[in-house]
Amino acid sequence: MTATALFCGDVAFDVALRVAHHPAPDEKTHAFESLVSAGGVAANSAVACARQGVATALIADVGDDVLGAQATEFLAARGVDVKGVVPVPGMTAVSVCTLAGDGEKRLVHTSSVSQYPSPRRLRDADLDGVDWIHTSCLHPGAAAVLARRARAVGIRLSVDLEPLALTHGTEALAPVLDGAEVVFLNEQATAQLGDVDAFAAGHRVRSVVRTLGPRGAALTLGTRRIGVAPPPSAPIVDTTGAGDCLAGVYVARRLSGADPAAALRAAVVSATSACGHLGAQGGYPDREATDELVAQVPPAEREV
Repeated sequence: MTATALFCGDVAFDVALRVAHHPAPDEKTHAFESLVSAGGVAANSAVACARQGVATALIADVGDDVLGAQATEFLAARGVDVKGVVPVPGMTAVSVCTLAGDGEKRLVHTSSVSQYPSPRRLRDADLDGVDWIHTSCLHPGAAAVLARRARAVGIRLSVDLEPLALTHGTEALAPVLDGAEVVFLNEQATAQLGDVDAFAAGHRVRSVVRTLGPRGAALTLGTRRIGVAPPPSAPIVDTTGAGDCLAGVYVARRLSGADPAAALRAAVVSATSACGHLGAQGGYPDREATDELVAQVPPAEREV
């Protein structure tokens, strides 16, 4: 049977611009490279998973505007099943990133209706044939509906725990986090949580993946702690969406039968490769490219 991953969360319309320098007040700066695409944490991770050859679906809202339609088309063209991406009255989120020649990044993001589906939609969502669900916690009440349904039928659940979600407090997030297969943390979220081991034990989280920026990522699985260093790579162009790529590839590799350490290694090399491209999704490797990257780099796993 083919494994299926279901992603749930946000969709945005991304605009990425490379400029020689950020403009001063009233200055016009011309971009020498630009990219427009679908974006958003959940959408990015879904694309990364689909690129690895795993059947991937997305549940999300977009605005009933032209940007929502275009973002949905982008996702479908990258192999994501978008039957669960529904237009609702309002505006799709827009994210504009300018990246200067010195690597400095500036990001502007609009609030919108495309942040997270409603609890009603998630109560009615078809989970037949789904083997893994990956979600954010930006709207804890709605995410809890999906998490409870996943637990009731034994679907593995992973959670992207963004720093913004932590403003709700871990107790409010408990209905989503408790018993999760994997929780993904970036460096900011790790710093906010403090004692990650206590967090994992308190919520019976089976494993935690922490991204470590240029140092790769670390996996905590019970008493086992493994770090995976990134491979030597070309100069970093844009780190946008690298963590989303890591999560999507990790989910795909676990569904394909890889053990957690091997899945993390594939995820780290994929995310590192993605950083060599402008924007998020444009640099996500497919399964063959990831396999080639893994084969070229000697294992660099270490106990941490």
